[in-house]
Amino acid sequence: MLLLFLSMLETPDEKQRFAELYEANRHRMFGVAQGILHDEYLAEDAVNQAFLKLIRRFNKCEDFTRDQMRNYLVIVVRNTAIDMYNDRRKITEVPFDEGSEMDGGYEDGDFGAQLEYGELLELVEQLPEIYGEALYLAYHLGLTANEIAGALNLSVSAVKLRLMRARAKLRAMLEGVDEQ
Repeated sequence: MLLLFLSMLETPDEKQRFAELYEANRHRMFGVAQGILHDEYLAEDAVNQAFLKLIRRFNKCEDFTRDQMRNYLVIVVRNTAIDMYNDRRKITEVPFDEGSEMDGGYEDGDFGAQLEYGELLELVEQLPEIYGEALYLAYHLGLTANEIAGALNLSVSAVKLRLMRARAKLRAMLEGVDEQ
C-alpha cells in the first residue's frame, strides 16, 4: 500500500517524508482503529483512509513537529474509524441547526491571556475528547475550520459548533478557576 501512496506524491523529498511518517505511525494508528472497530480489515481500511487524507493535505502539514504529526494522524484515524463504525451501525447524525448562535471563527477567544500555557493545556485535557481534539487542531496546530473538517470528516459547521462549545466549556472552567 505504501507504494500506492508514494505514487500520489510528486517530489522525492515528499515521498521520503511520507514513507518515514508511514513507517513511524502505521502501527499506532492501526491499534487506535482496531480498538474502535474490533475488526482487523476495517482497521486497516481506516488507516489507509487516514493516510489518504494526509496526502491530500501533505503540503499544509510540513511545519508539524514529529509529535504534532503523530497526534494529528491519531486524531484523523480515530475519527475515520468512528465514522466507519457508525456507518456499520447505521447511526444517523443529528443535523446541525444552522440558525444557532454561530458567530464565526475561533480566533476570538484568547484563553492564553488568563492562564499560563501549561495550565490551559491541563484544562483542555479535562474536556471531552471531541472538544479537546478540535481545540488542539485549531489552536495548537493552527488549522482552519475547513482543514479540521476535512481531517475529521465533519462539516465545517460541525467543527465550528465543537469549537464554540469547547470555548464555552473552557470559559466555564476558567470562571471556576478564577473563583478559587
